[in-house]
Parts: sequence; C-alpha cells; structure tokens
Amino acid sequence: MNIRGCGDDMNLYKIIFSHICQKDSVIGIKKYVVAQDEIDVYDYIDKNYNYGCWKDKEECKEMFDVYNDNSEVIGKQTFKEKILGLGGEIEDEDYDYSDAYYGITLWGWEIVKENIMFDMNEFVDLGIVEII
Repeated sequence: MNIRGCGDDMNLYKIIFSHICQKDSVIGIKKYVVAQDEIDVYDYIDKNYNYGCWKDKEECKEMFDVYNDNSEVIGKQTFKEKILGLGGEIEDEDYDYSDAYYGITLWGWEIVKENIMFDMNEFVDLGIVEII
C-alpha cells in the first residue's frame, strides 16, 4: 500500500523484538509501521523478520487452550489467534526456550496510536515509518 497521507482507518504500531542468548539479551524497537490492523502487522513481521515461521506453525493446525482468570480451560484457539491476542510471541509466557543456545529473537508489536490523521510524507521519506 502506498499512501502519503493516512485516514482514520490506519493505525501506527511499533515492532518490538527481544534477542536472548546465553550471555546477553537485548530488547528494542525494530521500526514503526502504519497498518490497518494487527493482522497486517502479524503478516509483515512473519514475512520480513521471522522468515515464515509463524505461517509454518499455523499450518500445523495445533490448538491451544484458552484459560479464564481461575486457570480453567474455557476454549481453544489457533496459533495465529494466540499470537494476535498476545501482540506477538514476545509476550508468550509459555514460549519454549530450549533451542536458544545460539540465541533466539522473539517478535511482537504495540499499538502507538489508532486512527492516525496526518501527512506521512516526512516520516516515510526519513525511513522512520513504513506503510504496509
């Protein structure tokens, strides 16, 4: 999508990461993006930074339990529904770190502003924001 101004159906998100290895870790912001919704951000992260790993996990069709505040199972959800609900795997308390010997990078996002209404020219030209 190539928009130079944004209407009230676009949101500003920051893509965040956490890289964890044996002797160090770093948490940071990768970039800001403008998108219509979290599904667009999920797909963008998976394609550009996660090398399709999330899509591979979606294809496994594994279902995950949904719990209420009393830790009782109240339903099931797909991998994509789980990650969308968490705002990325960076917030997944059940993530398996067993294969993190050489380091592992987890991705997520946070909404910065909904329904943005301003001219994006300068931010896009500076490379601060990417419109997806």
